[in-house]
Amino acid sequence: MSRPSRTPGICRIDQPEKRNHGFFVRVQRQGKIYSAFFTDFKHGGRAPALAAAQGFCHELQTIFGPPQRARRSWWAEIRRRKGRSGIVGVQSVVVRRGKWASRYWAATWSPEPYVVRKKQFSVRKYGARKAKQMAIRARRAGMRSMK
Repeated sequence: MSRPSRTPGICRIDQPEKRNHGFFVRVQRQGKIYSAFFTDFKHGGRAPALAAAQGFCHELQTIFGPPQRARRSWWAEIRRRKGRSGIVGVQSVVVRRGKWASRYWAATWSPEPYVVRKKQFSVRKYGARKAKQMAIRARRAGMRSMK
């Protein structure tokens, strides 16, 4: 397992073909990204450029405070791709096996880290509308059970 960085948000950039050497800072707070590049040449060497980059990070931290970790339920509600259901974690699925196709609505959620739960509701058994509603209810119940 890799150890955490001593300078989070700061990375070294060396591009000899462009004569571009320095430290790049990128910090996100309150939905906005703040970035700056500190060159070795402008700051008089590698160590002073790193010190300037760390000072910039410290300045942003005094203004906005330390980063706040978002709750897992907040991350689970982020829409990552377009779906037709309109509900994150609920999708219509068609499985084709030979000439037969089975349709169902699936609900997925993660009750705890690194664990995924899924429930499927058959369109043939419940009908399209009821299967979708059952999947939405299962997703919402699963989201309430998240740690």
